Order: sequence, then structure tokens, then C-alpha cells
Amino acid sequence: MLRPAEFPAPLIQIVGPTDNWILQKLSKILVSKLPYASFSEWRPSQVGHLAYYVNYALFNEPSGLIDVGFFTHREDSYEFLSRAQEMDCCVCMARMYADWLRDKTRKEIVHIPMGFDSCRYRPGLVLGVIGKLEHPRKGRHLVEHLRTLPFVEIVTTDGLLPEESLRDIYQRIDYVLIPALVEGGPMSLLEGLAMGKPIIAPDSVGMVPEFSDCYRIHRYPTGDAQSLSRLVTTCYQRKLAYTNSVADRGWDQWASDHHELFTRLLVERGVSLPTPGPGFRFGMMKELLATAGAEISPSMDLSELETTIDQAAAFLYYGRSGDSLQLLENAERRFPFVRHLITTLPSH
Repeated sequence: MLRPAEFPAPLIQIVGPTDNWILQKLSKILVSKLPYASFSEWRPSQVGHLAYYVNYALFNEPSGLIDVGFFTHREDSYEFLSRAQEMDCCVCMARMYADWLRDKTRKEIVHIPMGFDSCRYRPGLVLGVIGKLEHPRKGRHLVEHLRTLPFVEIVTTDGLLPEESLRDIYQRIDYVLIPALVEGGPMSLLEGLAMGKPIIAPDSVGMVPEFSDCYRIHRYPTGDAQSLSRLVTTCYQRKLAYTNSVADRGWDQWASDHHELFTRLLVERGVSLPTPGPGFRFGMMKELLATAGAEISPSMDLSELETTIDQAAAFLYYGRSGDSLQLLENAERRFPFVRHLITTLPSH
């Protein structure tokens, strides 16, 4: 996000590298989500009141500002401990290093759980249909019905792949889907189980009843599209259990935790951040993902949209709700579900 020139002068600077690696990415993420921050390449300047070094190896000597370091992993060749002892505050991405530094130094040590790109890494459910679908008994209509579910991706071979390529297909998918109405086998039942893949299969087709004691086969009434949809949705919800374990680890939460820390450090030294304007909050992207629901498929690239939302949030922070609204209305032309977010702005 470009910082509009008409915004007030930044109060903090994020000191980061320009080597296109992860630390540069982390630095730019914070700048994009903290409206009062600017990016400083490799070393701090005398801008604002606080310098945040991403990471601690960029710190060489006290800057005269509030010096805060981002401590990744312990690496003695980069003076992990000695640099921590010279800083005003240390932020650790892992609790184990925060505990280690607290034991070794009297400096303020803060553990801020690491974030990740929760907009990019969203799960879908990949189903594999092995074999031909051209005959009515093969259940093509069930496959097409499942394609309407936004979280489902279906890989079909249509009997065109050579046998030596099928193993890669089995490796890629979450479940083997058997949509057939009448079947002698199918072979994908045996091959899928052999590859360690769970099976979604009709309850009265071919060899399926022979595996009545196999908990890896998830059954639905043969030919019943609605029952199949419910079963597939349940399978997807099981996968979401992994996602939910990191539901609060998105970039917005990571930035919000830094915001709370920076606010406190500044206030303790007599510096106050601007009071956020009406409607500003972290997590607007998460709100949108939650409210839009089925309008957003897991495969949709939302990086451009998140950049727009970050900039809209920055305008809200400085009380410029009209500029924020204009940005989001422009984004709505490409992403209609942004309407969900527009209705939460102060002017609506």
C-alpha cells in the first residue's frame, strides 16, 4: 500500500531489508496495516518516535528512538542476546525464545504469535473421480451437482490418463469420489484405499458393500444428490478443523497485536497515537470472508482486494470515510461481495 502524502507524518518506522525475502514481506505487511508507520530500508532514520527492526540483526546501536526488535530464532553469530540487551523491547515470534530471553535479560520481552496469509491459504476439498463418466450409469449428474459447491474442486480423469500417471492423481486429492449408480468394481475403490485415501461411495454399488467394516469409506444413498452434498460438506468441515486451529493467526491479528504494543510503548513515553476515526478496526478482511461465505471460493486470489481493504482502513483511521467508501465501491465492481463490507462503513 502506498502511504498517501496527505497523511500525517509517520510516528514509527519499520526497519527492514530489501532483499525480497520473508523479512521484507513482514515489514511491508506491517506498514500496509499500520496507518501511522513507514518503511525504512536496512537502517533507521530520525523519523517518528519508534524504530522496529525486522529482524534484530539490523540493529547496530541505539537510534535515539524507542528501539524494538523482532526476534526470530536464536543465532549467536548475530548476537541474539547482546542485541536484545541493548534494545528497549524485544518481540519474539515463538514463545520458546521469549521465555529464553526473559531468563537471560531484564529487558521487556513480548511474545506476539506469528501470523500468516490467511487469505491465500484457505482450504478447499479436492475430490478425484477416476475413470470414464460418459455412460449414464457413471453418475456424471452427481459430479456436476457437486461442482456447484464453492469449496469443492473435482479432478476427473475421464479414462484418458495412462496408468502410470494415476498415482500422482491419487496423491493430490483429499477423497476418491465414486458417483456411479451401477458398477462392477470400481477399481478406484481398491486403488484409493491402497494409496491411503478415504473414499466417498454409494452404499449399494459394486464392491462397496464388501467393505462394510472399513471406516475409511464414507457412504451415501446411491444416486441421492442431496445426501451426497451433505456428506461432502461434512468432509469439508472436518478439514476446516485444522484451519480453525489457526483462525486467529492472520496478518490483521498480527498487526493488531503490534499496534497494541506500539501504542503502549509510545504512551509510556508521553507520545499518543491519533485517535482512530469512526469505523476503523483491524480484521476487515476476515469479516468479509466470514460474511460473504459461499460467494468466495478457496481458489480465488484475494491479494489485490486485501491491499485495497488495508488502504480503505487507513483512510478510516484518519477519519476519511468518503475516500474509504470510494475505494471499496471501485473494488465492488470486480468483487461484488465487497458490498457486505461497505454496509458497515460509518456513512451507511
